[in-house]
Amino acid sequence: MPIESTAERVQNRGICPKCGKVVPAHHEERDNKVYLVKECTDCGRMDALVSSDARRYNEKRDLLNYAGEARKTCSLLCASCDRHRPPTLVFIDVTNRCNMNCPICLANIPAMGFRFDPPMAYFEKIFERLSRMNPKPRIQLFGGEPTMREDLIEMIKLARKKYGLLARVVTNGLRLADEAYCKELTSTGTQIMFSFDGRSPEIYRRTRKHPEAYERKMKALENLAKYRKSKITIMCCVSPNVNGEYLSDLVDFCHEQRHCVKALDLIPLTAHWGPEEVEAQSATIEDVEKLMAQAMPGIEFFPAGTMAALETLRSTYDIGRVTFGGAHPNCESVSLLISDGKKYHPVTKYMKNSMMQGVRELLALDKAMGERLKTSPLARLFGRKGRQLSYGLALYGFARRNVNMPEVFGGAALPRILKIGWGLLLGRKVKDLLRAYTRCHGILRLIVLPFEETECVEAARLVECPAAFAYEHPETKDVRLMPVCSWAINKNAILRVTADKYGVDHGTGQDGLTALNGTT
Repeated sequence: MPIESTAERVQNRGICPKCGKVVPAHHEERDNKVYLVKECTDCGRMDALVSSDARRYNEKRDLLNYAGEARKTCSLLCASCDRHRPPTLVFIDVTNRCNMNCPICLANIPAMGFRFDPPMAYFEKIFERLSRMNPKPRIQLFGGEPTMREDLIEMIKLARKKYGLLARVVTNGLRLADEAYCKELTSTGTQIMFSFDGRSPEIYRRTRKHPEAYERKMKALENLAKYRKSKITIMCCVSPNVNGEYLSDLVDFCHEQRHCVKALDLIPLTAHWGPEEVEAQSATIEDVEKLMAQAMPGIEFFPAGTMAALETLRSTYDIGRVTFGGAHPNCESVSLLISDGKKYHPVTKYMKNSMMQGVRELLALDKAMGERLKTSPLARLFGRKGRQLSYGLALYGFARRNVNMPEVFGGAALPRILKIGWGLLLGRKVKDLLRAYTRCHGILRLIVLPFEETECVEAARLVECPAAFAYEHPETKDVRLMPVCSWAINKNAILRVTADKYGVDHGTGQDGLTALNGTT
């Protein structure tokens, strides 16, 4: 049945996977699953699974008071639109050459059918446009495999030194197995987003056709631990029948490498992303959450867009834009794992209530504090500091109600809290104080990060997407932004024109025209 709402109806839209037209769309629930249903006048009715758990899907919407099919919508004509909201995170395709050419990938030469390797002038044009944004977004250099470009390090330095843009590199990591190259790349200070699906060659055989990649990835991680300037993020494609059983081991690996790894991004796999299907099951966001719950009993996820809803907290403590702030409740979801020095535990181990209950109470508290601070005596007397103190006292009450203090402190809480406070006044690092006076010795951030295929793209989720790809428009030649999940639909046509205009910069190298085993 369609998802009902008493809110004013806003027409959602999707894309017909057969003819590519923008068509009316709505959601239906059947057997505790959620489907995006599209009605195309030419091709008929089609539906696509968007969630394997309708209860969880709706719980996330209820948390953020998201009613109806859509709060806002858009034309979904992304290739001709220049009204994307200012993004916090911008991806830039730098090449489609790759030294793996995985069959599940949409962004390599075999999948795209042409080579994309524009000269530095193309990227400088994009950097100049992004540098004029306020605040400047974070940028991620994407591919293909970015390390195939011999001028990648020059590109990173150009972005930072001339345009003030901090670039992260999304990489399969194979070239970082070369110790000298790894040292040179990390010397730039760039953050590394490292593709790693688990500790078994069999995983890479089944989804990427390259079991030999595993050993090179392990060597690259060893080099990163030695030379990295900042902690890295692990990016893991998740399929229930390929690496679902390895997720517990992956978390253990992240703990072993906690001096080097700060975050784990979990990407639900779509088995037919690339030019050929693989022996893997596709996954939805809720599938990944369930697999993690099996690997880490007690773990809970909540919508990444929640942080944007804490408006009073953010304004009181001058918290800037959050990377996925404002994301649709059914897009990215996040959780935290806390180390006790021996292993990671779900944050719920340290809570009296469930995470969703705690988040729900925090949202209510934030709304109430928005009114309370208007008449707060502390705020009137001490201004900004008074508002922070007033909100801080409210947060202390929230913590007393929701945090299991004996579990956190391993004893009497107050003396240890006072010691932490005194340490902060003396300028000691928070992480050192937590290790000394609590059982919380480190945090691993988890985020389920979907990249949607055509069948699941909908206007309701794209219209406020905080992440985008930057590119040169093939007709107007100006730099445009496009929501990440619609980029895969439009990028081939756009980048082919760009490739024809700029040609191939052969000075960027010739590696990556073939895969690891020598096949194209």
